[in-house]
Amino acid sequence: MPNGKRSCFVDTNLLVYAVDPSAGTKRERVADLLRLVIRNHTLVLSPQSLNECYRAVALKRSLMPRDEARQFISAWSSFCTAPYNFAVTVQAWRIQDRYRFSWWDCMLLGSALLAGCDVFLSEDMQHEQKVGGLTVLSPFDPGPDLEF
Repeated sequence: MPNGKRSCFVDTNLLVYAVDPSAGTKRERVADLLRLVIRNHTLVLSPQSLNECYRAVALKRSLMPRDEARQFISAWSSFCTAPYNFAVTVQAWRIQDRYRFSWWDCMLLGSALLAGCDVFLSEDMQHEQKVGGLTVLSPFDPGPDLEF
């Protein structure tokens, strides 16, 4: 854990909310959380999350032109420290068999686990659910402020 704080893997859709003008209060909440985890040096991303984000912002939702989207994704590259290899696939199989999440969520969770993350920020899974050593937290849960 960097600086004794919990390392935090951020799900792809949260990165997309950060630049989606139609996301409203979700955009504001995500922007605040991203600033916090960056400032605390606890943000972890994977190549998969950056590739999915590029596809969403440049191709699927057309939130920005491809060149701008590439610059946006490149800006996150220093946080791309989670592995994306066959060991992630094996870990994802274990998660899939136990939890029955979607395949791509299992891959992200596997990557986060192998990176040694403590927290997985996502709105796609049950808040406070434990997956191995990870705790899934929804950034939009009405509970107390998240600390990283």
